[in-house]
Amino acid sequence: KVLPLLSDVGSNPSAIDYYSRVASNLAGAGRLGDFLIAAEGLRAASGDAGFAARINWRLLSRGVVAALREHGLPHVLEFLRDADRIGVHATVMLDADASDAVAAACRQLLDERIMAEFVEAIEALANCGFFVKGIVDPMDVLKIFVRKRDPDMAIRYARIFPHSQLLLCNTMEAFGKRKELKHALKVFGALKDQLGGINMFACRSIIDICSHCGSSVQARIIFEGLLAEKITPNTHVFNSLMNANAHSMSYNFSVYKHMQKLGVRPDLASYNILLKTCCNAREFNTAQEIYEEMKKKEHDGILKLDVFTYSTMMKVFAEAKMWKMASNIKDDMRAVGARLNLVTWSSLINAYANSGLVDGAIEILEEMIRDGCQPTAPCFNIILTALVKSCQYDRAFRLFNSWIEFGIKVSLSLEQKGSLPDNFTFCEEHPGTNGGTILVVPFRPTVTTYNILMMACGTNDERAKSVMNEMKRNGLCPDRISWSILMDIYGTSKNRNGAIQALRRMQRVGIKLNVSAYTVAIKGMCRK
Repeated sequence: KVLPLLSDVGSNPSAIDYYSRVASNLAGAGRLGDFLIAAEGLRAASGDAGFAARINWRLLSRGVVAALREHGLPHVLEFLRDADRIGVHATVMLDADASDAVAAACRQLLDERIMAEFVEAIEALANCGFFVKGIVDPMDVLKIFVRKRDPDMAIRYARIFPHSQLLLCNTMEAFGKRKELKHALKVFGALKDQLGGINMFACRSIIDICSHCGSSVQARIIFEGLLAEKITPNTHVFNSLMNANAHSMSYNFSVYKHMQKLGVRPDLASYNILLKTCCNAREFNTAQEIYEEMKKKEHDGILKLDVFTYSTMMKVFAEAKMWKMASNIKDDMRAVGARLNLVTWSSLINAYANSGLVDGAIEILEEMIRDGCQPTAPCFNIILTALVKSCQYDRAFRLFNSWIEFGIKVSLSLEQKGSLPDNFTFCEEHPGTNGGTILVVPFRPTVTTYNILMMACGTNDERAKSVMNEMKRNGLCPDRISWSILMDIYGTSKNRNGAIQALRRMQRVGIKLNVSAYTVAIKGMCRK
């Protein structure tokens, strides 16, 4: 039987089948250009009578793999675009091997960091209906653009995907973590343009980024942009703005009043940030007023205070040397069943130490252990610092040596012993009175601990050098502060050569000198 010419196919099923097989064989032979010519002619002659469904997808897939191997990815991408144009959605028809080969070619571009061509390839495949999300995790690619400081390419790539808003938010935060505020703001602008307005989550994120980058002014500009567009920020945005401006008490309280004026209800975080602001400004009375207001709201069931609230108030009272008020906070916590954590106990120890009550601070340290909270080196350092500040140098050394040799011994009842967490560390345990036990908790000094002891050496440069050597024997490396203290002691004891040698030794061990180190050295050499 003689088949009609391609131009005379019409809706003849046998002819359509025949020429579909011809086109498929061309594709299978890797002649993708000839396949397109045949397919386009068949489509025009048949009037789009379902010819694409008759294409042999196995042969087409084999031809795509061969073309990738012989001509490369750009040739295949051009074919896929042209095939899509004439109604042959080749990306949907490709088998797993062909799809994997296309994906592997894209990943090779990524591995070789040919980023512009990679993005163009992903765009082309996405436009043809290829499942591009399966080629590589989009965030892995966006992180490369973040490291390259290329927000434009990051924005272009993120917009390929249906979940581009989430990708742009994550990219903006990634730039923020690297303190690349300019680039983060550019991504934020692209996100606004795409959404046709301001997204509260994105707005909160960019304000947090401004805070992380130390640009409270930019955070205010973004907030004022919201108000200019007559958009009412939510509580989270207000909190982020106040946190970014925690150093400015007047501004934050004006924001708090504006928040109330707009009818936005403050939450616990709002009040905690206000407490933090008061603490930074050393406005202890105002902090106390806010705390009392918070306690009233808790009594009324509006708020539930958390450990951050109590820790901040303890810090406020510690800096104000109001140890009794700090102790009252501990009682407030226990009254509501809140457990003191490491930060809370440290603040309470600091409150006693700042008030010159070193023995009281040691008692709090022991109470902390009985409560099941593992003390860390900073807890011990607070007490040593208080002794140094009050010029009790010998006692600081005696206490340090006692802790190193014997640890800190604490008597516990059986109930207290049983309530200790499983990860609580102690080096010895001895029988106590009334069936109780005595725990010996180890003390592990840090570089900061030895720096404090060096300050306790006064003008005794030999003793300070001995402390530094002990630090090294215990596997710790003196830092810039250690060397600066040593140079200062040399200067105070009028040992200019010692100060010069310490400065040179500091450079030899690889510590980068800053203005403070040079200032200490110069002061030491100028003393008479």
